[in-house]
Amino acid sequence: MKHLLGVSLTLVGFLTSHGLARVISKDQECVSAVFGIVGGLNFEGIGYGNYYLGICQNPLKVVSVYAISKTYCSSADLGPGFEYLNWACLQYAGAGLIPEADVAVNLTDEAISRYPILDQKDVIVPKNLTTPVLVTRDWFDLGFRTEDTWDYELRLHPTYGWAMYGFWGGILLIGMLRRLITHIIESRSSPLSTDPEDLGAADSREKPTAGTKSLAHMYSRIRKALTIPSGLPPYHSQLLFGCTIPTRIESLVIISCWILNFVLCCVNYRGFEGNLYWSAVSPQIWRYISDRAGIIAYANLPLMWMFSGRNNIFIWLTGWSFSTFNLFHRHIARIATLQAIIHSVGYTVFYFEIEGAEGYYLQWHDAWFYLGAVATIAMSILVFSSFSWFRRRIYDSFLLLHILLSVVLIVALFYHTSIFDGDYNPYLWPLVAIWSFDRFLRIVRVVYCNIHVQQRKKTLHRSNAAISYDQDANIIQIDINTHVKPGPGKHYYLYQPFRFTGWENHPLTLAYWSQSAVETSQTQQRDNTKDTPSKTADVSVVTPSEAGPLHTVIEGEYLLSFWIRPYDGWTRHLRDQCLKSQPLSKLPSVIKETILLEGPYGIAEPLWTFDEVLLIAGGSGITAMVPYILDHIARTNSSNKSSQTRIRGLTLIWTNPKEAFIRRIAQRELAAALKRDDVRYEFYCTDSAKVEVGSLPSPSIDDIPIGDAEKGATESGVLKGKEETDISESADGADEAGSLPITMCRPDIPAIIEKAAASATESGSRLAIMSCGPGKMSDAAREATYRAIRQQNNVEYFEESFGW
Repeated sequence: MKHLLGVSLTLVGFLTSHGLARVISKDQECVSAVFGIVGGLNFEGIGYGNYYLGICQNPLKVVSVYAISKTYCSSADLGPGFEYLNWACLQYAGAGLIPEADVAVNLTDEAISRYPILDQKDVIVPKNLTTPVLVTRDWFDLGFRTEDTWDYELRLHPTYGWAMYGFWGGILLIGMLRRLITHIIESRSSPLSTDPEDLGAADSREKPTAGTKSLAHMYSRIRKALTIPSGLPPYHSQLLFGCTIPTRIESLVIISCWILNFVLCCVNYRGFEGNLYWSAVSPQIWRYISDRAGIIAYANLPLMWMFSGRNNIFIWLTGWSFSTFNLFHRHIARIATLQAIIHSVGYTVFYFEIEGAEGYYLQWHDAWFYLGAVATIAMSILVFSSFSWFRRRIYDSFLLLHILLSVVLIVALFYHTSIFDGDYNPYLWPLVAIWSFDRFLRIVRVVYCNIHVQQRKKTLHRSNAAISYDQDANIIQIDINTHVKPGPGKHYYLYQPFRFTGWENHPLTLAYWSQSAVETSQTQQRDNTKDTPSKTADVSVVTPSEAGPLHTVIEGEYLLSFWIRPYDGWTRHLRDQCLKSQPLSKLPSVIKETILLEGPYGIAEPLWTFDEVLLIAGGSGITAMVPYILDHIARTNSSNKSSQTRIRGLTLIWTNPKEAFIRRIAQRELAAALKRDDVRYEFYCTDSAKVEVGSLPSPSIDDIPIGDAEKGATESGVLKGKEETDISESADGADEAGSLPITMCRPDIPAIIEKAAASATESGSRLAIMSCGPGKMSDAAREATYRAIRQQNNVEYFEESFGW
């Protein structure tokens, strides 16, 4: 008897997990408790052996439900309770509950008083009952406690899931407020004068209000304490045991997220002996933990997808980098995967405890069951393969695996929770929507960047790419024409669609750009060949030269240049292609390929709002710095006040292992900038074949020659320990006077920053420091800036890095 009752009551709990998981209100719990008790009893007649049909259409059972409910439930709970029971009957039995009016004759006080009262231990319980029954108060109380506990947990699980949205909503709100404060400070920092000659004058600058000063002071303190320092100095850009170390504020957010998820998965479980669904405490706790972990994991999924997308409105609203969003994405994914594993392990233990191994293995015949395991395995592989070691070594394979397994995951999750009749779809359809929206915008960006109509001739043009490889500099240059206006702080994704792996896309920082002008090809020909004059053309034709690989561009277009140091995969493929076509003279040759642009992405840092700017680049990190130098030049030449700059002095520190690359950029893309009075520079070469690294001291910023390099070298002796590199040949081949001093050692980054910060403090200037380069160099710059900021409030730090 006891065994049979236990089986029937276990069935009640089991079936609630297979669909009847609707969260009911408090006034429906009493009737639901009666429903749970009577559902485990066997009555003759309709629905014998059919759980839902019996309790909904068997007159004996239905009368028993009505009679017990009227005996123990308050009159206020009867209506809502029977309404819920009727819904369950229609949902799962295909027929409604027999109306009370149809059996009213059996529900009078006299009739109810004649029904036998059953106890849990009564020997009559397992028999096929032939009359309506009541149950003892103790049995009802136990049933009500069982139902109340189940409903409590059922309400709590999704509530804790919503807590994830509250947490991240608050974080994003803080980010948007920070963005707003930054915008206010920047808008009050622009110069009053529109005369470029007055930009350096103290009286030409707008005086900040008291409110702006307060905001700036508060913002500076936050950056000093939280934003700039690493969570585990000196590591940030550098990996520690293969792991990325976030900044202090990012670390606080991540740790808080982990703690919140852990705590919410561990609290408020109400297990008790004698529960009518599972009498032992252990299966109850395992069931509740498994459900909680699974639901919070589902709640984390839309957040995980939202933080992964490139086309994310929150990136613009917060001003955070894609690297920050991607960092949060990875940690949410790890949390959700751990919760999925707990969910799977917990249900395994649960089924083994209530049904044994045989019952557990029987579940594997159901698609919803084994696809839940598929989803957990897919998430685990996704997280494991996304660790830095894999991403950096097999990025292309990682990307393809990531996409395929994500599709498998979404499909598996839809099947896994299909038994709940769409209750979990609000967690899953946002994944499809977010992903589809992001992919759609990617396609739109690709089309917009690469195909455009020339208004004057009403003709359709597409972008073309010219690629060259400089062996001496070990740099690939890709030039692509587009009509989309470029700017500093931007990066693009490049596709080579006609490769076998044409879906691959590679993030690259925009290094340089120029705008085409209307040229007369026939006029050029006339000047060279002395032929007859010709009419004007609207296409400028340029050919490859030592100035770099260029190609035909249309009037008003921009020519974007990307500099890439080849490693493995796609970049090695490009290098090999160039080498195959390269002549024996080793002069860079140009190959033409179809390469598509997607972008631009990224947000420009407000360097133009500072008085002094120090740019620190290492290796190909110069690609992030040149656009800001170009932007500075453009702003100083602008008559539009909103496009002007406060910068009085800009210093570039660049370290590179290849001297040829330094020479190439200095005499081409940076040639005009290096002649300006407001631009200073230090170039360092760390080629181990030429110099023992660190063998020579780094000169101070004050020793850098400006304008007349030869005169500065003679008077200050800055060329001691340096190699003079002739930059007399500019991009167009014209002779220019001057020389380029290159120091054959690594720079002392902390000393340079310390001196620059002290100088800015002494002159009352605001100093912006930006770094981009190898992890060790960027971390040294970050730590040195942090030390400077602790002493002065006039220094800000920015770092150009791309995380994926």
